[in-house]
Amino acid sequence: MNSARWLLVPLLTLGAALSTTWLVFDHERQANSKELHSQFDFALRETVNRVEQRVASYEQMLRGVQALFSTAAPDRARLHDYLEMLPAGASFPGIRVIGFVEHVPAQNKHAHVAAMRQNGWPRYEILPSGQRDVYAPVTMRESYGRQAQTEPGFDTWSDIPRRLAMERARDSGMAAISSKVQLKVDADTQAPPGLIMYLPVYARGQAHDSVAQRRAHLIGWVFASFHMDQLVASLYGEPLPGLSFALYDGVETSDAALLYRSDEAQPTNSAGTLAANEYVVAGGHTWTLSMAALPAFEARFGRSASLLIAGAGIGLSVLLAVLAWLLTTGRARALRMADHMTGELRQSEEHFRNFFEKNSSVMLLIEPESGAIVSANRAAAAFYGYPSEQLTGMMISDINTLAPELIAEERQRALRSDRSYFLFQHRLADGTMRDVEVHSTPISRNGRPMLFSIIHDITDRKRALEKIEELAFFDTLTHLPNRTLLVDRLKQAMTIGNRNKTFGAVLFIDLDQFKTLNDTFGHDKGDLLLQHVAQRLVECVRQGDTVARLGGDEFVIVLSNLSESLEDAASQTETIGKKVLAALNQKYRLDDLDHRSTASIGATLFLGLETSIDDLLKQADLAMYKSKDTGRNALRFFDPHMQVVVMQRARLEVELRHAIQENQFLLHYQPQVVDGGRVTGAEALVRWMHPERGMVPPAQFIPLAEDSGLIFPLGHWVLARACEQLTAWASDPALCHLTLAVNLSVLQFREPRFVDDVLAVLQQTGANPARLKLELTESLLADNVEEVIHKMTTLKTHGVGFSLDDFGTGYSSLSYLKRLPLDQLKIDQSFVRDILTDPNDAAIAGTVVALAKSLGLDVIAEGVETSAQRDFLAHAGCHAYQGYYFSRPLPLDHFEAYAMETTAPPYSVIP
Repeated sequence: MNSARWLLVPLLTLGAALSTTWLVFDHERQANSKELHSQFDFALRETVNRVEQRVASYEQMLRGVQALFSTAAPDRARLHDYLEMLPAGASFPGIRVIGFVEHVPAQNKHAHVAAMRQNGWPRYEILPSGQRDVYAPVTMRESYGRQAQTEPGFDTWSDIPRRLAMERARDSGMAAISSKVQLKVDADTQAPPGLIMYLPVYARGQAHDSVAQRRAHLIGWVFASFHMDQLVASLYGEPLPGLSFALYDGVETSDAALLYRSDEAQPTNSAGTLAANEYVVAGGHTWTLSMAALPAFEARFGRSASLLIAGAGIGLSVLLAVLAWLLTTGRARALRMADHMTGELRQSEEHFRNFFEKNSSVMLLIEPESGAIVSANRAAAAFYGYPSEQLTGMMISDINTLAPELIAEERQRALRSDRSYFLFQHRLADGTMRDVEVHSTPISRNGRPMLFSIIHDITDRKRALEKIEELAFFDTLTHLPNRTLLVDRLKQAMTIGNRNKTFGAVLFIDLDQFKTLNDTFGHDKGDLLLQHVAQRLVECVRQGDTVARLGGDEFVIVLSNLSESLEDAASQTETIGKKVLAALNQKYRLDDLDHRSTASIGATLFLGLETSIDDLLKQADLAMYKSKDTGRNALRFFDPHMQVVVMQRARLEVELRHAIQENQFLLHYQPQVVDGGRVTGAEALVRWMHPERGMVPPAQFIPLAEDSGLIFPLGHWVLARACEQLTAWASDPALCHLTLAVNLSVLQFREPRFVDDVLAVLQQTGANPARLKLELTESLLADNVEEVIHKMTTLKTHGVGFSLDDFGTGYSSLSYLKRLPLDQLKIDQSFVRDILTDPNDAAIAGTVVALAKSLGLDVIAEGVETSAQRDFLAHAGCHAYQGYYFSRPLPLDHFEAYAMETTAPPYSVIP
C-alpha cells in the first residue's frame, strides 16, 4: 500500500508538470513562429521597398532629363552637363547608359541620317536595315562606368520588348520599363540581362492630354538601362544573413525569366521551411521577388528557445517527479539542474542581445505605452550622438520632432499592425536634424510588448531627389521656372483671377538678333546674356509674378491680380512691358564684351478660366511675332485677327461648303482583286479638285467635314455617285459583276434617317443593292450596339452588304460580331505592313482569317504592297486583296480599263 502511494504522488506530479510544460512549450512555439514570420515578412517587404525606391530614384533622375529635352531641342552636351550637375550624393548604381531615342517616321529617315552624319557621325546608319513605317534610333547616350561603347543608330523599334515599353510610355506619358533584354553596351554576350526605362518627350508647346495628341506630338524618348544584379547589390551594404532571394521578369518564377539570384538561392521549386513571393510593380512592369529563409535565419533569432523550453520542461518534470519521490535526498540535485536550464534560457536571450548590439543598423526597443527607449544598440548611440546609457531611458519624443500626441498615435498604430513604415525628422545630440525612415515591428520581450524599430538615415537621398526635382522644374542656366512650372504658375494666376474677378496677363519675350550674337561670339556669350536678361526681368516684375524661360531666347512673364477693368489692366501690362523693354535695352557687360540687345514682346490679357493655357501662350506668341514684323524692340497686344491658322481653317470650311454646292468632288477607285488577278470590285474614295489649290488631300478636309457637320451632305454625294456608277456598270457585260465599297462615317450611321436615305438613293439610281458594300469601322460598336444591329439588319434585308473595316484596331467583341449581319472582314493595313517581320502582326492576320471562316464571312486584306505579303496572306487563307501592289486609286476611265484587262498580272497563283 505504501509502495502504491509512493508511486502515485510522483506520477501525479510528473503528469501535472508535463501538462504545464506542454502549455508553455506550445505558447512559446507559436510566439517564436509568429516572430520568425514577422521578421521574414519584414525582410521581404523591406527588400521590395528598397527595389521600388531605387527604381523610383531612376525615374526621378530620368524625369529631369525629360524636362530638359521638353524645353529645348535634345542635345548631347546639355545631357552631359545635366548629369554633371547632379549632386555628389545622388548615385544611381546599376545604371549603364542614359540617352535619347528619336522618333523618326519613314518619310523623315533620309533627312535624319543626313543630319546625324553632319553632326559628327559620318558612317551613321539606322540598324537593323530595312523598310519600316517608324524608326526609333538611339541618337545619344551617356555611359556610366567602364563599358563597351557603340555608335548610335540602333533602331530600338525593331526589338519587340523595347518597342512594347516605348509604346506604353508614348501612350500613357508615364515611365515604362521593358522586359529583360541584352543591352547593346554589353560586349560580353554572357553578360546578365538588362532592363530599360523609357520616358516620352513631346514637342514643346503642344498639348499631350490624350493618346492621339501624345502620338501626334511625340519627338522621342529618354531612357536609362540598368542591370538588376547591380541594382540589388546596391540595396544593402552586405548580403542579408540567413536569407536567399531571386528576382524574375514577370509573374513566372522560371529560369527563363530569371533576372537575379543570390548565391544561396535555391531553385524556385525546392521546398523550404519559410518562403514567399512578392510582386514588385515599377514602370508599368511586374517583377516577382522570391525569398526563402535558410537555417541560419532561424538561428539568428533564437528559434531554438521553444525546444529549450520543451527539453527544460521535460527535464524539470522528471526532476519534480524525482523530488516528489526523494523529497529530501534529491532536493539539492534538482535545484542544480533547474539552475542549469535557467542558464539555457538566458543564453537564448543573449542570442537576441548579440544580434541587437552588433548590428550596423540603428535599432531601438521602445515601450509603446510611454514611448520610453528601453534599449539602444551601439549604432544608435553613434548616430544620435548620445552615450548608450543616456539614450536608454530617454523618451522617443526627445529625438522625434513630431508633436508628442502625434508620436503616441503612431506608436499605437504600429502596435496594431504586423509592421509599419514611417517618415520622420529626428534630432541628434548636436541639434542637427536628419530625415529618417523608421520600420517598426511589435515583438514580445520577457512577456512585455515592445516596438522593435530599425532607423535608416535618408537625408542625403532626400536632398538628392529634391535637387533632381529642382532640375526638373527650373531652367539649369537661368534658374528660372521652366515650362512645366510655368504652366502650374499660370493655372494659379488664372484661379486667383477667377476668384477675385481680376485680369491677368501673359507677356511673351523674344530677344532680337540673339542668333547673331551666338554665331559671332560663341554660345558662352549667349548663355551669359540670357543670365543677365533673366536677372533684369525678375527685377522688373512684382513679388508674386512669375518669370519663366521656355528655352532658347524665349521668356514668359505671368502677371496676376491686375485691375478689374480691362482698360486699366491693359495699361498696367503696358507699363510693365515698357519697363522690361527699357531694362533690356541697357548695355550688357559680357566678360570682355560690351553688348546691346533689344527684345520683342507680345502680350495678352486673361480673365479667370475663360481661355486655355495653350491658347494664352499661342496668343502671346502671335503678338510677339507681330511685334517683330513691325520693327522689333516693341510691345504688341494680341489681336484675334492674328489667328492665321484659325482663319485658314474657317476659310477652308467655307470653301468646302462651296465645293459641295459646286460639285468639285470626284471619285477614285482602288481595285479589289482575288488570286489570279481578277478584279471583283473597288473601294470608292472621294477626292476634292479645288479650282485654285488643286487636289486637296482627304486628311485635310474629311476631319473638317466631320467637325463642321458637312460630312452629311458630302457622304450623301459619295453614296449617290457610287450607286449611279453601279447602275452604269450593270449595262456593261465586262463590268456588271463589280461591287463597290463605300466608307461610312460614324456620324453618318448615327443619323436617324440614315437607313431611309440609303434606300432612297438605291431607288432613285436603280442600283443593285447586292453590288453595294458599306464599310463600317469598329468604333461604331463602342456604344448603342442594338441600334447598329437594327439598322444593318434593315438594310441587309434589302440586299445591301456590309464590311467591317480596319478590323482588329478598335472595339472588338465576339458576342457582337456573331450578331452583326456582316459579309466581310477587312484586315487592317497596319497588320499587313509588318506581317513578314512582326510575329504578332502575322498571328493577328491569321486569327482574323480563321475568325472570318468560323463566322462564315469573306475576308480581304488592305495595304498589300509586295508580292511576299500577298503570298503570305494567300497561304494563311486570305485570297482577296487591295493595295498598291495591284494598283493605286484610279480615276474612273483608268479603273475600268484596268478591270477589263484579260491578261493576268505577272505573278503566280498561290494554290
